[in-house]
Amino acid sequence: MQRQHFSQLFSQQFISVLVTVSVGLAIIPSLPVRAEKSSSQQTRVSVAFQPPAGQGMPNRTAGGASRTGNNCPILSADQTQLTALVPALQKPNDISSNLTGLTTEETPKFYFFVPTMAAQEGVFSLKDENDKDIYQTRLPLSGQTGIISVKLPSDSQLKVGQSYRWSFGLVCQAQSDQQQPEVVFVTGEIRRIQTDIAVSNQLQQLTPLEQAAVYAENGIWFESIGILADLRKTQPNDSMLASKWEELLKSVGLEEIAQQPFID
Repeated sequence: MQRQHFSQLFSQQFISVLVTVSVGLAIIPSLPVRAEKSSSQQTRVSVAFQPPAGQGMPNRTAGGASRTGNNCPILSADQTQLTALVPALQKPNDISSNLTGLTTEETPKFYFFVPTMAAQEGVFSLKDENDKDIYQTRLPLSGQTGIISVKLPSDSQLKVGQSYRWSFGLVCQAQSDQQQPEVVFVTGEIRRIQTDIAVSNQLQQLTPLEQAAVYAENGIWFESIGILADLRKTQPNDSMLASKWEELLKSVGLEEIAQQPFID
């Protein structure tokens, strides 16, 4: 009964307000690569994120979590809050910003920083432009602080030219049967764009790190962070990759998360 009540509460908390993103550039993922290049060549690669034209610049103070009650203890001011690893883009003279990013993949992966809180599970939700549920899942939490990921399954593919609203929340159980569970959550948007043959041909000549740089340079967030995250997880002691990971996150105001570990 409590889980059913939470599901209703969770759905009500996320208002599906989609922002149409007009982008003329597109890139294709999952491409074959050539042999790794020298360390000096790789070190010179810049993975700083460049927002898509007309979408504004990263707001380095935006992206904080919202909450639905008072059951979760409030973190101290020096602790990093629940954070989506997505740029918070803000246009000039606009008081608000949007957690939004582009992808070329059918089933991209989402990344979130989870702080230490009295939460036993996380809940991820994805809705389409008509507010229809595309995917929902629950993730047990280990109590560790770090970065977790959510991968869309093959039966929840994104369509080219469509925008979607995602939400991720941490659930703190109610103190009694008379109280409602609290959800501390973040919500934002993702849009899948069409591929471009010319750029995909270029990517075939590049190493994974260089591919991440091309995606970042052209405003394709989810591929740039996905490639770098995979490199960091498979080569955690590589100082050059650690530096590139920090460069990408710092370019969108998320540098305080760069040193956080990945959590399975």
